[in-house]
Amino acid sequence: MDASFDGVVLLMAAAWLALQALALRKLRGLWRLAAWVPLAAMGLALAVAVLGVLAGSNLAPIWVVFALPLCLLWIATLWLLRGIARALAR
Repeated sequence: MDASFDGVVLLMAAAWLALQALALRKLRGLWRLAAWVPLAAMGLALAVAVLGVLAGSNLAPIWVVFALPLCLLWIATLWLLRGIARALAR
């Protein structure tokens, strides 16, 4: 893989982890329930990747690479919608 692609993936992973941890710590109610969705999706992607690697597939980690942008988009959208909802409630 290209070094710039690796850097982008690492930055996305760091952003997702930070937003995910913050969401599970700060959000309450249905917002927190919605915050568990990307964590569950990434957990499944990691499980598939590990099982694939154990089976000898060299393409198994691609599931994590595919899931990462979707999980990041989900959690970022969740924070955005929560901010909008809080602004409208005031």
